[in-house]
Amino acid sequence: MITEAWNVGLGLEMEEACAREAIVMAQRMLPGMSISLNFSPETVLSGRAALVVASANFQVVVEVTEHTAITDYPALRAALEGCGKIKVSVDDAGAGFASMRHILELHPDVVKLDIALIRDIDTDLGRQALAAGLCHYAAETGTVLIAEGVETQAEADMVRRLGVQHGQGYHFGKPARIG
Repeated sequence: MITEAWNVGLGLEMEEACAREAIVMAQRMLPGMSISLNFSPETVLSGRAALVVASANFQVVVEVTEHTAITDYPALRAALEGCGKIKVSVDDAGAGFASMRHILELHPDVVKLDIALIRDIDTDLGRQALAAGLCHYAAETGTVLIAEGVETQAEADMVRRLGVQHGQGYHFGKPARIG
């Protein structure tokens, strides 16, 4: 649905409407919790993300999506700083060059390790080595790591052993509706 909105020139409006609705639902149903909101670089740069997160009375984590290329990292960093007391998240780390550049340029509070890196990490030394490198980065910079797509106990044990603090995936529970 978001892709179609962008295709017809309504991407900014759709992202803003979805984020506003998520904030309203979270304030009503998850008091005291934080939420993560996905925003495209365009929405952050437009100033709409700052307006949306200003309405939240709780911690918001802004996850910058990778659907379009980031051409001006300093401008994006400045726009994120204009969002107030948010945390910044980079998704899909370990999946390609863009996510590594996002980490280096955006200095995120949270890095989500891609499912492609986590899948079979319990038996693949290359995946373990790359994840260990990201764990070292996180320890040196105070960044929180989240392993995405953890589906087995063996994967959960390995990412924990490597130093990843958090995980998400079917091993921990299936996605569910709020309320």
